[in-house]
Amino acid sequence: MRPGHRPARAASVTAAPPAGRRRVAAGAAVAGHVAILRRRGSGSLRPMLSRPCSRVACPRDAVSTLTYVYADSMAVLGPLSLNHEPHSYDLCAIHAERLSAPQGWQIVRHEVFGEIK
Repeated sequence: MRPGHRPARAASVTAAPPAGRRRVAAGAAVAGHVAILRRRGSGSLRPMLSRPCSRVACPRDAVSTLTYVYADSMAVLGPLSLNHEPHSYDLCAIHAERLSAPQGWQIVRHEVFGEIK
C-alpha cells in the first residue's frame, strides 16, 4: 500500500435467514427475495420506498411501467407495476409522456383516472 492511501472498505454481507423467514427493513421494497436499498447522501443505505426511472441519469421516481410485446409490434405503457419485472422499464412522468415507438409499432397507454372505493 502506498503511503497516504487507505484500503477500500469492504461491504458487509450477512448470511441469509433460514428458509421461510425474511429479514427486511421496515418499508423496504422487495423484488423476489432481495430488499432494494438506495444510498443516502451520507453514504449509508436506507430502504427504497419507490423505484427510480429506468432512463440513465434520471433522478425522478417511476410512475409508469413500459413493456414491449415483440410479436405484436406493440409498446404497452401502464401504471407502475407492483413488482419489478426483469423485461420491463419503469419510467417517470416526463419520460412516459415523451415515449415514442419505432416505425410500424403501436403504443398502447393504459391510464387510471380514479380510485375505486
